[in-house]
Amino acid sequence: MRHLVPVFLCLALAACGGDFSNDDLEFLNALPQRQDLAATVPGQDKEAGGSPRIAGKTALAVGRLGFPSGIIVDTDETGRRFNEVVDSMLASLETIRSAPPTEREPDRRVWGPYPDRRERRFEARFVMTREGERFDYQLQYRRGGEGEDAWWSFITGSFQANGGIRKGSGSLILELRRAREKGFILGLDLLEREEIHYQTRTLPTRVELVFVSMQPLLLPSKYIYRQGEGGVAEMTFELQGTDFVAGGLPEDVALTTRWSPDGRGSGSLRILKGDIQGAQYTECWDNRGRVTFISRSWDFLNPTEGVRSSCPDMTALDR
Repeated sequence: MRHLVPVFLCLALAACGGDFSNDDLEFLNALPQRQDLAATVPGQDKEAGGSPRIAGKTALAVGRLGFPSGIIVDTDETGRRFNEVVDSMLASLETIRSAPPTEREPDRRVWGPYPDRRERRFEARFVMTREGERFDYQLQYRRGGEGEDAWWSFITGSFQANGGIRKGSGSLILELRRAREKGFILGLDLLEREEIHYQTRTLPTRVELVFVSMQPLLLPSKYIYRQGEGGVAEMTFELQGTDFVAGGLPEDVALTTRWSPDGRGSGSLRILKGDIQGAQYTECWDNRGRVTFISRSWDFLNPTEGVRSSCPDMTALDR
C-alpha cells in the first residue's frame, strides 16, 4: 500500500471564534475516528504477560512446530499498513473538529472556504448535510477565484447512525483520479479511488479497505478487518505470487488470520492458484508467536501436527 500525503483544510482557527452547539456535535459525531476503524495488530513488542514476542521477518510458508509463525509476521505488517492508509484518509477530517462551522442551517453545516495549506492555488471547504439519521459529507476544492459551480469533491462520505454515538454504518471515499485530473495531486497513477466501508453498530465490528485501480495491483485490492467481543480480531486479504510450498509455480492465497489480546492466534490459508490449487492450511500460535498446531489438507500421511486445543477460542467472531 502507498501512504497518501494527508490533505488538510487550512482553517484560520483564530478567526473562526465561537463555540460548538449541541447540534454541531451531532454532525461531528457522524465523522469516523481512528479508534473506530484502526486494526489492532497481533505482533507487539511485549505480550500481556511481559514475555517478548519473537522479532524479525519470516517468509510466508508452511510452518514448523515450535518455530516462529510466518503468517503472524505477514499479518503484523499488513495490519500496520492497513492503519497507515486509514490514518492518511482520516487526517483530512481531523481539522474539522478543531473549529466551529462557518455556516449553519438546520440540516447543513459548512466549514470554509479557506486557502488550502499545501496547494495555495486551491480553496477548500467541508460540507455536511443531514436527513433523519443519515449524514453525508464532502471535502471540496476549487481554484481560487472560481465560482460556485467549480467546486469538486475530493473526499465523499456518509454515515447512517444507529444505536448511539458513532454507532452505525458508513463509508469514506478518496477520489484520486479526479484529483489528478484537476491538477490537485500528482502520482498514484494506477489508483482511481481508495474506499473505506464500515459498521460499528454491533459486534463484531467490520472495516473494509478497498483499492480501485485501472490495472491489476501487486498488493491486495481489498482488506477486511473485524473485531469481536473481548478484543478478538480478524484480518482477511489475498496475496499473490507467494512461495508457500515447494514446486514450480508461485501461489496466490486467501488468508484469514484471527488473534486474541493475549497474542495467541490462528491463520487459515486457502490456495487459489499454484502447485496445489484448492488446498487449505491452518496453523495456531502461542503468545510468543511460536507455532503450536498445523493442519495440511494435502498431506494424507501426516495431515496434522501439534495440539488442536492450543488454538484460542474465536467463536465471538462467528456471531
